[in-house]
Amino acid sequence: MEHRTIQVSGDDGNAGTVWLQRLHPDPPMALGCVVELDSSTPRLRLYRAEWPDALREQAKEQTLKIWRASRD
Repeated sequence: MEHRTIQVSGDDGNAGTVWLQRLHPDPPMALGCVVELDSSTPRLRLYRAEWPDALREQAKEQTLKIWRASRD
């Protein structure tokens, strides 16, 4: 996703939500979350609205891919 390295994390108690954190470039920063992952319409919630629509969709799709792979 362009120049960003993003960490996706969640916990067993909240399987429908994951949090996004930028690790690179410095400084690390909380980016937002994807909620309702277990539904047909997951939602990306970013703390800052400056991401273009295409990058938002890419972040959501990559997050879903990581989350689904972790559930297998």
